[in-house]
Amino acid sequence: MPHKVWCRLAGGVAAYRLRRGHSDMKIFRPLANLPRSLRRGCLLVATSLGIALTLFTSARSADSPAAAPATLLASMPAAAPVGAAAKADCKIIDRQSFTLKYPTTWKEATDDPDYKPETHFTINGPDKKNSYVTFDIQDNAADPVKLLSSTIKDLDGSSISAQSKTKLDAWGSFKGTGMELKGRILDTYPGGIKVFIFTSGKHSVQVIECYWTNELKDLQPDIDYIQQNFVVKN
Repeated sequence: MPHKVWCRLAGGVAAYRLRRGHSDMKIFRPLANLPRSLRRGCLLVATSLGIALTLFTSARSADSPAAAPATLLASMPAAAPVGAAAKADCKIIDRQSFTLKYPTTWKEATDDPDYKPETHFTINGPDKKNSYVTFDIQDNAADPVKLLSSTIKDLDGSSISAQSKTKLDAWGSFKGTGMELKGRILDTYPGGIKVFIFTSGKHSVQVIECYWTNELKDLQPDIDYIQQNFVVKN
């Protein structure tokens, strides 16, 4: 299975758009226009690279930070319990514009080339899971409807071959505009991508959830927990 970084290209394009307000990015279209046989060849290359990267990151996992102390957990706003992720074993991010609690089995991708702790970051699913959640937080407001439309246009057919599209008007406790694409990730693996955009105070926030269908049974409670424990500081 290809490493999750392939699908995360979607988050990079969406983040660029949110920062620049662009609606005409073409980065995915060359891949979408390739013959299917060539795209599958690219997937084989991605698989080999993914295995190597997984072995490298696994060797570093022993240095991962321990779970946050109970005293720190107690200082955070209470959240409604959600599934297995409602246990006290969670990590906490507390930064200038937001706070986030997420399960200890998930990991912030601090090694990503586009990682910016205050404005753009990804929380990866546990172990060898491919699912992840990406956040992009900016002060400059973008037009949510135009941003969503252009992002979906580029994702559909390149990152995912969408078989259905469902409009979203909420993510956790936030109201906004979004869409869920369900189909085949990279034209191969059953899954989906959710794109959601909302404003909170002076901040524009875009969230992208990418999931593999066969992982949702185990990871949906964790994703719900992340949704309920993201707080924007206005």
